[in-house]
Amino acid sequence: MPEITYESIKPLIAKEEVQGGMMACTFQCPASGHQVDASAAIQRSQSAASRVGDRAKQTVKHSLLFQARNALSRAIGGLLGHGMLGQVGRGVAFSAATEATRSRGAAQVSFSDAEKQAAVVAAFHSVAAKFVWDGKNRRWLSAQAAGDLLTDFARQMQAAPVTQQYDVGVLARMLAEIANADGNIGQGEKDFLAGFVPPEVGSVDALVSKPPLSKIELDEAAAGPSRETMLMMAWALALTDEDLAQEELSRLAAQAEGLGIAADRADVLKKHAQLFVVDQALEAAGGAGDARDQVMALAQKIGLNPEEAERAEVKFRKRMGQ
Repeated sequence: MPEITYESIKPLIAKEEVQGGMMACTFQCPASGHQVDASAAIQRSQSAASRVGDRAKQTVKHSLLFQARNALSRAIGGLLGHGMLGQVGRGVAFSAATEATRSRGAAQVSFSDAEKQAAVVAAFHSVAAKFVWDGKNRRWLSAQAAGDLLTDFARQMQAAPVTQQYDVGVLARMLAEIANADGNIGQGEKDFLAGFVPPEVGSVDALVSKPPLSKIELDEAAAGPSRETMLMMAWALALTDEDLAQEELSRLAAQAEGLGIAADRADVLKKHAQLFVVDQALEAAGGAGDARDQVMALAQKIGLNPEEAERAEVKFRKRMGQ
């Protein structure tokens, strides 16, 4: 998919309206007409998420895994941001901005075009998981209209989002556990987590300092397929690391057991995550021969055999209309 910029999402924008210190947006699918509302605070300076992105680019520049990590950050951010905690957080922020505007009377805060456009992009980031890039027609579509463009990874997210307040907190802790599996999490990894973990569930430092989730804590997650989405996200985070350590594998196995996910189903969710990583790496490769070889090597490194890697490439090309 393309980099999310104001120009790349402009065809989707049905409404962008400054409301106090917030930008309220409506994004509309060009095929189905399905609309998604989103909002974001208008920042006077470079946002924390943007700074995290810049640091990530500096850390993993030229790495095919950067594309996967970037896409994963958007996916998890959209998933967590549209759970109960995210909705509450946005409501509080909007109410505060509205009250601040009322307290100033009719006076309106003036923002530059660049600041407003950045807020529109931030709003889209919060709902990006509800859209799919149509490479053949070079446009964004709602997940409902995407049809065969949906990967198994995206289909799982759409079918079983994580919406309960408790589950959002559990997922955030699962991800923090994977990032800190060896007990030596670096600042770059903390910054990456901070890019999508809702502040309502606690700071990244607080999350990584907690003990591993117990079987009871995991078992208290809402019953149903949203548990599978949680495990799939944890697998994706582990696979987008430079090296998949034994400690991460142990934590993933413990999380699957605690969530009550059978081994054969856990393997399917792992495969969804593996194919997600390969898809994003292929997008980053852009069809270059040398880069393709690197993608195939990456696919094997994260556990896909040559046949699975080639099939993933063919399916990717079909979705992209190549």
